[in-house]
Amino acid sequence: MDIEVQDLRVLRAVADTGSLAGAARALGVSQAGVTRRIQHLERVTALVVLRRDHQGARLTAAGRLLLLCADELLPKIDRLLATGRREDPADPSEERLRIGTVPTPVLPLVTAHARALFPRAAVELCTILGTCRTPAGDAQTADSGTDLLGFFRAHRLDLAVVRHSPVLDGPVPEFFEAAVLAEEDMLIGTAADHRLAGRSSIALSDLDGELCLLVGGRRHADLRRHFTAATRHADVRVELRWASDEAEAAALACAVRGALPAYPLPAPTAGVVYAPLSDASTRHRLLLVWLPGSPAAAWAPGLADTVREAYRSEGKA
Repeated sequence: MDIEVQDLRVLRAVADTGSLAGAARALGVSQAGVTRRIQHLERVTALVVLRRDHQGARLTAAGRLLLLCADELLPKIDRLLATGRREDPADPSEERLRIGTVPTPVLPLVTAHARALFPRAAVELCTILGTCRTPAGDAQTADSGTDLLGFFRAHRLDLAVVRHSPVLDGPVPEFFEAAVLAEEDMLIGTAADHRLAGRSSIALSDLDGELCLLVGGRRHADLRRHFTAATRHADVRVELRWASDEAEAAALACAVRGALPAYPLPAPTAGVVYAPLSDASTRHRLLLVWLPGSPAAAWAPGLADTVREAYRSEGKA
């Protein structure tokens, strides 16, 4: 069996976004490339890992089992790669530009303008978890999901695109420099016949007493943290129910007339309508972060300015 690391990264992206097109946008690659990776994974495992229909792409039982293995292996592989790259040259114009990122619609603009800035560099993406916030305990840890600072210090990353809530996360950790790429609102998804459907925006107070669906697993830990902290901050009481993945959460939201908190993602969920939350505590910034004094410090602010203007010109910021 010859499973490649990128096969597993693609499988993870498909599970996160719910479609091949969404995975392609999240990873900054072509949809054909995503399809080839899935086909390769199915060929070498002799398993069907995805079911495709009008609602998108959903993992089969075999696909979910592979995803569990991928979620165990990928962090270990990333740590191994980080160790092996400690002595890598830092100039991305000659080698590669390594960007850690959360899934976000701004990512294609980041990779496109980074490639324009360094046309000879191979742009590499690494999915990271969580936000950029000052840790409550260990000062050497950028957030509870990923040791972001450790990735930078091990020369695993040149840049990172992260989420930051000014209200809930406090100041950006002092060991990072950062520039704002865009501001986004957390979304609430509901069935089309839900009482909140069709509104231009929703306040947290509108959710008081509602059943809210949250997806379990480490990859969704920050969304859960952000939403539950925001409801506490607003003194709003909601009933929480857990789902195993995004597809199940969306199905339950429609079945039980619940509300589905979500971050803006490249691909919408069929059957669910979304509206932004209007509270300040649910608004977050997408930041481009780098280490002070690193080679990226010379050009990252200009890259952030270019991406921010491009995103604004498309009417998304």
